[in-house]
Amino acid sequence: MTNFRDQLAADLDAFFNTDEFAEYHDIDGQQVLAIIGSDEFNERPRHPEYLFRNTDGIYQSSITIFVKSTDYDKPVVGQQIYVDGEDYYVVSVSEECGLLKIIATANEA
Repeated sequence: MTNFRDQLAADLDAFFNTDEFAEYHDIDGQQVLAIIGSDEFNERPRHPEYLFRNTDGIYQSSITIFVKSTDYDKPVVGQQIYVDGEDYYVVSVSEECGLLKIIATANEA
């Protein structure tokens, strides 16, 4: 009988399969099997202190990257990463059961 951790590892292999959800992405120059959620655009904040800054037309795009923790070194918050040729900054990192969840943002015009 397999234990719970072995079952979780088998489940990760099901998701990180190129026939299912995962695709190879260039992350910091490495070809990494990952699941990336994107297309989340947030308009810049409209707080009064931001109205004096010349940032009209600037948006922040956000991506969520899921990778196996054995396939990619855990980044730190604030670290710059390159994903498929685009620059992003890590804003959140969590690791559970062999899975890294990385949220990164970039400014877009």
